[in-house]
Amino acid sequence: MEKRKAKNIILRVLGFSFAIAPALLIAILLLKNSVNVPFWDDWAVGVFLSRVFSELKLSVEQLISQHNESRYAFPRLIFIALAYLNNGKWNLTYQMWVSFALACLISINIFYLIKLTVRGKFLKVIFLTIICNSLIFAPIQYGNWLWGIQLIVFMPIACITTCLVVIYSGINRTAKLFICLILCTISTYSYANGMLSWVIIFPIFALSKSGKWRIVKEEKWLYVGWVTAFTANIVVYFNNYQKPLQTPSFIYALAHLDQTIKYFLSFLGAPLGWGTFKYVYLENFSLVNNNIIIGLGLIILFLGACVYFVWHRQEQVIIYRMTGWLTIGSYAVISGFVTSLGRVGLGLNTSIAERYTTFSVYLPLALICLAAIIYDDAKSRSYLEKHRQKIAQTGMFILLVVFLCLHILTSELAISQMYMFKLDRLQAKSCLAFINVLADEKCLTEKLYPNLQYLKQNVKIVNDKNLIDINFINNVKIQDIQGKMNISENGLGYGSFDKVSQDKDLYVAQGWARLLNKKQLADAVLLTYEKGKDEDIIFAISDTRVKRVDVVNATKNPEYSMSGWQKTFPTSKLPKGWVKIKAWAFDSETSQAYQLGGIHVVKN
Repeated sequence: MEKRKAKNIILRVLGFSFAIAPALLIAILLLKNSVNVPFWDDWAVGVFLSRVFSELKLSVEQLISQHNESRYAFPRLIFIALAYLNNGKWNLTYQMWVSFALACLISINIFYLIKLTVRGKFLKVIFLTIICNSLIFAPIQYGNWLWGIQLIVFMPIACITTCLVVIYSGINRTAKLFICLILCTISTYSYANGMLSWVIIFPIFALSKSGKWRIVKEEKWLYVGWVTAFTANIVVYFNNYQKPLQTPSFIYALAHLDQTIKYFLSFLGAPLGWGTFKYVYLENFSLVNNNIIIGLGLIILFLGACVYFVWHRQEQVIIYRMTGWLTIGSYAVISGFVTSLGRVGLGLNTSIAERYTTFSVYLPLALICLAAIIYDDAKSRSYLEKHRQKIAQTGMFILLVVFLCLHILTSELAISQMYMFKLDRLQAKSCLAFINVLADEKCLTEKLYPNLQYLKQNVKIVNDKNLIDINFINNVKIQDIQGKMNISENGLGYGSFDKVSQDKDLYVAQGWARLLNKKQLADAVLLTYEKGKDEDIIFAISDTRVKRVDVVNATKNPEYSMSGWQKTFPTSKLPKGWVKIKAWAFDSETSQAYQLGGIHVVKN
């Protein structure tokens, strides 16, 4: 008896360890790759915070003001709280950790729903939880994990899954209604597609009392309350609503139905299709096509689950076990449909944007749990005779293997992309530090915000309020930021300025660089020309990273695989005559520069 008890404890510990492993992986990746620098829509958050902290007051109009299609009032409260707790400093990495916390809440909700609806032995429940967590914490969402403002996309599904937990709980109906109304309001004023919560939560709430359709009409007062709250939310939301200029019209989507359908399927298939791009060898076949095939398979499976539900719609057990997962699946499907209508005009390639995967990833998650429920139910009804049962088991096993292969390939690619995101953000942070004295338009507009003038205005606003934690450089003399050099064991120092070549009116400088004290790549490389004794003037910042296998071999450190750098600049950047050029590794955290080996002289 004691041996069996000990064995059960070991199994539970191992099970829970595997279940939380996906979350731990994302936590580690966040620690390694998050960079505290505003990007794109983050600047709107900085401007909002600067107004709140300067005026020391907050109005409802400020909270619900429109940004793109969304009115993210509740995320704004989170932004204020995070800045307040950080002594008035705006730290984007804290917002990324809120996204992680929301994913943890979703994971807990899903585990609770699995226990209630799928049922079965511990191993079955924990196995499904492991698979679901691998999707909830899928690395393919890297565009959202590493983007501060994107906690807004995690909030609707966190509210929806919490609503489901509340509905499945044993509290009274009035309390359930009140809590769900609050959660749906939070969802609505967090992100535009949060409005879906009113539509997809209502049916399961209506059926949750008895699971019988004929009794639904007996609670009219509850439904009047729901419709009233929904109407009030929508009226406030669309009061003075302005359609964003950059958003294509729905008319385009309706006029190009074939493109819209392809977009929809590609949207749904993206969470599992991303990793297949390297295995495509056919001409005119792209990642979008792969996603369309995968999305088609997912939507067929979901429609099959819906048919099974409708066939047994009068049975309380089926309603109880399936409605929660159909709600979650519907969230992904309807999100895909609405996004397709509003974004297909931007081109099919936008359907594979990694920021959309936080919506579409919940379709395969719902299908996994629906498959387990349907299989158990069909087995209990004797739908599956001996040979049919083997066919069903074989089919489920094949689908599971395909899912795992696609998910592993996609996650492997996404993890490498997270690292490249980090390098991009560090490069951007370096360029941002020099915006007042050396505005590199290409770097700033490609990596931070496409409108340089708008970016400069926002930088001034947030910096004047001392919100942003960046050491801005106000002098182009390199000696003002020159750091104390360390000596490396292998004599390679901070890197090398390999060469400068000329092509007509352009120079191309190349080399490799690292931060020796941190044992990591240089955030950027600065180029200087010698103006006088102990006076070197910064005139360019590197904007291209290059793979350097030779550096990896020399240092015996794979972390330096992308240590190569390159900068192309016009001859007009240099003074006339013989010019001595140097290169410097830059640390954006300390705003210090370290000279690389090699000096080049050119006749300009």
